[in-house]
Amino acid sequence: MVLASFFAAAGADAGELRATVRNVKPQQGKLWVALYESAGAYAADCRFAGQIVDPSGPEVAVMFTGLAPGRYGLAAFQDLNGDSTFGKTMLGLPTEPYGFSRDAKAGLFGPPAFDALAVTVDGAAVAATTITLTD
Repeated sequence: MVLASFFAAAGADAGELRATVRNVKPQQGKLWVALYESAGAYAADCRFAGQIVDPSGPEVAVMFTGLAPGRYGLAAFQDLNGDSTFGKTMLGLPTEPYGFSRDAKAGLFGPPAFDALAVTVDGAAVAATTITLTD
């Protein structure tokens, strides 16, 4: 398992969110994980923090520390073509593996709602979630 941090989340409280990302294609592209601190930030695609990991196995662990108590959501994708963007067709359909915290599923017309992927961080215990990337 790989544990890497690209951006550090800021905050006075010691809340921690750990995610296990599954179904990763080892050595086929970097894994990008975005952390959203609210439904509004998620809807605006304005991440609070992020990590970029070069995976060496099919399962990757990522950790965000120093989080204030609240609800957070994670979105991830694996950049198979190395262009640093989430690949989509002309119709907006994904061309690269992606997933969300709590293994929330995308709908027919876009990503899941924030409530479906939100994880509560209370500062007292480590919050944990899984993200299973699509095939």
